[in-house]
Amino acid sequence: MKKINMGIVFTVLSVILFAASSYAGTKVRIGADSASFSYPFRVALSTGIFEKHNIDAEIFTFAYGIDTVNAAILGETDTAEAMDFAAASRFSDNNQLRVVCLITISNPGGSNLYTRNPEIKTLKDLEGKKVGVQKATANEYTWGRLFAKHGIDKTKVEQIYLGSNAELLAAYQAKEIDAFWVSADTEAAVLEIPESRSLGNNEISGYLSRGYLLINEDFIKDNKETVVGFIKALDEASAFINEKPDETAVIANKDLKIPLDAAKKNIYAHKYIVRFLQEDVDTISDVANWAVDNGLIRNRYDVKDVLYLDAIKEAFPDRVDVK
Repeated sequence: MKKINMGIVFTVLSVILFAASSYAGTKVRIGADSASFSYPFRVALSTGIFEKHNIDAEIFTFAYGIDTVNAAILGETDTAEAMDFAAASRFSDNNQLRVVCLITISNPGGSNLYTRNPEIKTLKDLEGKKVGVQKATANEYTWGRLFAKHGIDKTKVEQIYLGSNAELLAAYQAKEIDAFWVSADTEAAVLEIPESRSLGNNEISGYLSRGYLLINEDFIKDNKETVVGFIKALDEASAFINEKPDETAVIANKDLKIPLDAAKKNIYAHKYIVRFLQEDVDTISDVANWAVDNGLIRNRYDVKDVLYLDAIKEAFPDRVDVK
């Protein structure tokens, strides 16, 4: 009997181990940034939501959303995340990325413009000064909109292009730049620097960015149902973030080493939502046209040519009203 029982136990264990090792969800290589924009992907992977939707997800982390776009264009990943300007700036005849849905909207107060230069008392005083800019990201567009809205002569502002939040902070601390936009994950460090003060939050630019999911067209053609499942997984992850910010902060801390308090503040800097409304499409078009008119990007195109709507229509037909 002992031998029989041991045989049964061995068989059951073998079945369990085989099932665990033979999990064969569709492989999806995800491009994600190193900040709060990427939280839905990290939550979906950490909590098993991707696996629930038969997705074998692997996350590749980059500094900014634009870097995920570049990686996807080069075939290093299947998906990318991008704020409106970053997405708008990279479409061309050779770009096979398609905008699948909106996944986040920046909330007012999500970032602040900081300076430590006593000569800067008003926004107009930025003329003649150096500002830190994240090139080809929504941050560059935010600066452009700020200059235009407040009558600041952009030719009199020296824009210093830097590649990461850490570089921006270091340059600010060394007085190599006079001002830069600060998100929640770096605000505590900025406030420790003497004389640092906010000139206002992101609303002063007249622009609140929207973030989108982009997927390679060839991947879409071969994996249409997986794309639908991917969108549903992000929706579940967004609900998790909104309902459980503390648990989300722990996941962000583990993945990105963001302090828990900063990670939680970052959550409230965004509205995590999966949808695709006409206003979301119009935002990309408006940003692209403004950026072309103001010399930030060269290529003018019809945004309808870079959309893929079938997946969001199947996943959430009541959240789509694109004409």
